[in-house]
Amino acid sequence: MSSTKTLLSVRNLHTSFPMTQGTIRAVSGISFTLGRGEMLGMVGESGCGKSVTGLSIMRLVPYPGRIVGGEIMLEDRNLLSLTEEEMRLIRGNNIAMIFQDPMTSLNPVLTVSRQLTESITTHTDVSGREAKARAIELLRTVGIPSPEKRISDYPHQFSGGMRQRVMIAMALSCKPRILIADEPTTALDVTIQAQILELMKNICEEIGTSILLITHDLGIVAGMCQRVAVMYAGRIVEETGVTELFSNPRHPYTHGLLTSTPRMDRREERLQPIGGLPPSLFDPPARCLFVPRCEYACEECWEQVPRLEELMDGHAMACFRGREDLW
Repeated sequence: MSSTKTLLSVRNLHTSFPMTQGTIRAVSGISFTLGRGEMLGMVGESGCGKSVTGLSIMRLVPYPGRIVGGEIMLEDRNLLSLTEEEMRLIRGNNIAMIFQDPMTSLNPVLTVSRQLTESITTHTDVSGREAKARAIELLRTVGIPSPEKRISDYPHQFSGGMRQRVMIAMALSCKPRILIADEPTTALDVTIQAQILELMKNICEEIGTSILLITHDLGIVAGMCQRVAVMYAGRIVEETGVTELFSNPRHPYTHGLLTSTPRMDRREERLQPIGGLPPSLFDPPARCLFVPRCEYACEECWEQVPRLEELMDGHAMACFRGREDLW
């Protein structure tokens, strides 16, 4: 549904985790596109499959998880058909990822210099000296003071915000075409969050990188993205432009997210939390998984899985009552 030329196309993706007590179906047949230079937000509660989607695109799903179906097309190449060696050349060069926790993502026993230059020398034909010079320039670009000195430091010598800046520098070191940012501001204070997001936005605009921004924070999506996909229990339940989503949500889950989120323009209204709990993803039943929490559910919702369909221009939802004015 992207209005720009499609760069990444995920089609009917399924990622599961076989366990002794059953199979966790973390991602259940999701499809979406990402256009050139576009920023797509992916939102939803913790455990809904957002991070697994990002890891699936990178083909870094942790054991025992595995991708069991679908296609991940980078233009005309299906990433799921590539060998591991071919995929290793894609990671960092064409698609890069900023992980949730920079302290666990950075190697604590290697200097920042070693980690940054390794990425550069793996994907480009430059000398070690040139790679270090580029790494220093990257640290300067992401706002780390005295980069000539700090590049020799270890991750534990940086604050949380500075470690996140190092992660951004590593992710952007080879000017990737796609950046997957998985909760890039987790555990950072509000001031640092704003700085990191603005930094990502500016750098990616300069080099034309497309971004898949994975977050649970609707405020971040409102300020950063052009389109948004709402996930629930491993499935995309609504996808549309950001302005349209906030002004005209059509899926009951999306409506619930918005009414339970504080807004400056509606400070007098009481927040209305979504009742109940997210479902277990162990062998989920073949029906709408939001139905036990949905006050608008009909008989059909209990019997069938609603498909994600474009019911109006640029606005898709997976809801049997999506055409109705429910609120």
